[in-house]
Amino acid sequence: MSPQMPQPHGLDSQMAVPYAQSHIFAQSQPVMPQQYPMPSGPQGAGMMSAAPGMLQPMGSYQMEIGHMRDPATARLGMASPELQELPYTPVHAPIMATTQKSHSGQGLSRAAYARLYTAGFPPILDRHGEAPDVVDPADHVSFVASKEDNDYLQCNEITVQFLAFARMLTYEPSGQSKQHGTIFFTFQFYRFPQVTTERLLLGATEGDLSRDRKVLPCVLQKIDSEGSAAKFPPGYQVKYLVDPTFLKPGEGALFTRHLSQQTLHLDVWDGDSLLLIGSCAVELKHLCRQGREAVQVTYELDVVTTEYSDDMPAMTGDLTRGGSVRPVGVNTVLKGRLHLRLANVGCLVDKKMLQSEPLPSTSKNKLLIAEGTGNSSFFGGSLSAGLAQSHNSALKRPNVFKAQHITETNREVASMLVTRRDKAAPQEDPTRDVDATKKRKMARMQAIRQLTGNEENQPQSYTSYKQLKQERMRDLKTIEMYRQQTKQDGIRNMLNSAITTDHIIHPSMGSPEFFEYVLKNPYNVQHTITVACDDPEVFVITDAREWRFFKQLNQVYSAVEEGMFNLQSSSQYQQIFLRPKESVSVPFKFLSFKADHSVKPQGPTDPFRPQPKKMGQESKSEDSLESRLVKIYFQTEDNKPISILSLQVEPVPHVIDQTFRFHHPEQSFLKKSIRLPPFQVLPGSTVGGTGLSQVFVRCSDVNVICETKPVQQGEPQDVFIKVAVGTSPQIKKFFVAIYTDPFLSKPIQIWQFCIHALQRVDVSCVEGQTSRFSLILRGTQASRLVRCFSSHPNEMQLQPRDPFMLAANAVHEIHVGVRPLQVGSKFLYINVVDVEYHQLVRTWLVCLTCKAPVISKAFELLLPVGGGKGSNKKISYTNPYPHRKVFNLRCNRNDLLQFKDTRIEIGSCESHTIGLRFAPAQNPGMVEILIFINDEDDKNEETFCVKAIYTM
Repeated sequence: MSPQMPQPHGLDSQMAVPYAQSHIFAQSQPVMPQQYPMPSGPQGAGMMSAAPGMLQPMGSYQMEIGHMRDPATARLGMASPELQELPYTPVHAPIMATTQKSHSGQGLSRAAYARLYTAGFPPILDRHGEAPDVVDPADHVSFVASKEDNDYLQCNEITVQFLAFARMLTYEPSGQSKQHGTIFFTFQFYRFPQVTTERLLLGATEGDLSRDRKVLPCVLQKIDSEGSAAKFPPGYQVKYLVDPTFLKPGEGALFTRHLSQQTLHLDVWDGDSLLLIGSCAVELKHLCRQGREAVQVTYELDVVTTEYSDDMPAMTGDLTRGGSVRPVGVNTVLKGRLHLRLANVGCLVDKKMLQSEPLPSTSKNKLLIAEGTGNSSFFGGSLSAGLAQSHNSALKRPNVFKAQHITETNREVASMLVTRRDKAAPQEDPTRDVDATKKRKMARMQAIRQLTGNEENQPQSYTSYKQLKQERMRDLKTIEMYRQQTKQDGIRNMLNSAITTDHIIHPSMGSPEFFEYVLKNPYNVQHTITVACDDPEVFVITDAREWRFFKQLNQVYSAVEEGMFNLQSSSQYQQIFLRPKESVSVPFKFLSFKADHSVKPQGPTDPFRPQPKKMGQESKSEDSLESRLVKIYFQTEDNKPISILSLQVEPVPHVIDQTFRFHHPEQSFLKKSIRLPPFQVLPGSTVGGTGLSQVFVRCSDVNVICETKPVQQGEPQDVFIKVAVGTSPQIKKFFVAIYTDPFLSKPIQIWQFCIHALQRVDVSCVEGQTSRFSLILRGTQASRLVRCFSSHPNEMQLQPRDPFMLAANAVHEIHVGVRPLQVGSKFLYINVVDVEYHQLVRTWLVCLTCKAPVISKAFELLLPVGGGKGSNKKISYTNPYPHRKVFNLRCNRNDLLQFKDTRIEIGSCESHTIGLRFAPAQNPGMVEILIFINDEDDKNEETFCVKAIYTM
């Protein structure tokens, strides 16, 4: 808005100011700082002496309209030192999140199935040696939990088999399209470690495997130590054996539910350049056997990559209809197709080794009754047994306990006593582990030696006996001291076991576990009970609305009491007032956002060079799924517990709905706005719903800022994320859970983010013209044979192209030439890879800002649709220089236009005819083709624009 705003008709100068101010606040577009009214002051006083008839700055009218404002508001605005925040819309380019429709791959044709069976892939057989049932990916899957729970084949053998991969056929100016090469995959299944496959060779071409004629599928082959195709069956497969014998109690049923909901995300990487080709996702619901012996399903998955730019943040399409919204500045490119086979083979389980227990029912799992008089599951025991064993195994212990020596129940005391006994009587050690017969014979031999011994040995035997007696007296005193020190703790632990209730939960990241604990006051007097728990992931639900919401969601039918907790208490824990012998249900919620943030180094595994495993990294990745025990104490005013809840937490993997991968400059902040799909297409939404006014987000990393803003119903929802990026080449991974209710009852979407930190290089260039710059590559501690790779070979060329030796601690210069073919901003990547070990040495992020060239001539051309071999045209060009000159011809649409000669030489002030050949088009429309006439250094001399109109 300009400071000189025209006054509305019928308003004087004093009334024009509030109109202008209200007009400013009604603006929906972002307001720039220089558009705000200038405050009155010493500097603004000179501005008041403006020419007559001109509107003065709006800040000069603040004193004149003071009588039109509320005096209290005016005094508050003048006295308050804080600025008032105006409505502001961030200008981050929104990224459109996809729906679950993109996760379902398509099946194969009958000819493709026939070709797969004859290609020699390793067969998948069930326990009877027969082929599993073939499932069509298009079939609807109805998951019935009872069929999986009652299946006698409780062991599941999951097979992931990679069959073939096809790159999209693209036009290359050199005429050489890269179809063959090497690739590798990365993915993670269930709670198993992340898998990075070895490099696989794109072998023979099999055109019948795909219905798309724009791709040429290549069968995947293993590579031997010399880099050629190994003499093994084609394909690559990974097997997982999910045996309930080695699972946690109740995890078998959770695994089958995991298959019905989870989506497997796979990343496809170039094995030579270590650049990401694309990603794909497939739902695992077809692996649910539902009582069958074995099942298998074969997919043809789209491998896509997303390119982001910082241009216009606009959106096109209907925001209320799914699939029609297209964000400007976000480009999704189909890079190829992956042929994947998944199978689940059922196996028998040894019942003698099976230790897992069935999962409790929902009603018993959500409503817990405190252990007390008449319902205690404690069967008694010794003090030592109470210290050494947990209450979880109380149900399996017998009623009768046999007295045991303290050295058998306490290792610390046993080590001290055994050490002293060894010093006093070392001759007893050899006979400690022998059998009874040999021990009796050796004792008899020792007695005979004492009887036949001379008199000189008797004083020595008396001395040894006296010394042994002193050692035993010391051991008895040590045992007595230990008993006195641990007696109080032992009695307390045994008494606590009688009032302890055990409960097992299986939470996942972002999904809360709700349960109620029925607490009873065992005393004949009233008490104020304190619920003490120091675990930050255990919450006591104090809001009656939230309590009622979770009870309805989990189908727990018990009364909801308003104002049950003493919110005015100064204690850090919640308090409940209980009358004598009164019982009350205490609601709890367990919500954890812990997740595995570990990331493996970028690069394939080498089967011929096994790398040593680092125990530290493995233990770190297992922390998020590690079992732990949480104790919740219900104490009286004198800190005496009346009941204890022992909560056994057994985490399970969470579902990942979508993966975002960003490359960002190092040591900076990544700020992104991600737009949710329309609410009607999200899972679990109401059919015909009007939408949501706000969504709620939580992140697994506390250092990541994520938030949402309330909007009107029906308006699109945006999730704003701000991440601090580390140094290159670090990779940061975290998860974001999205909810539709403020109580965070169930996540509707869980997103995985991978942020790659790269060294940034900014380049400003002109479309169709080559811009050159150099990069400095520093050597490592050892000499390496490296090679440079470009993510977009058609737009960015590197020198040297061939592998070269990077000396240790040396400096090497890499020459880069960039010639973009599209106006706007774009991200390109440069990788320096060790050719021998296939390791990433260095990587750069090239940020291009391309400007449009100056068009000197424009032409319009009518071409028929389906023109057969195409159309030939000519354009005349004159050399304006007084000497002979060489020109290079290029265009921005190599798929539609080809030159007869790409390099022409024209004499001084002479004219030359440029031969053009336009490729035929199948659909009518209009397209603008730019012809670049560059010099020998590839600098743009002139640009012609040809508007080709294809008509019927």
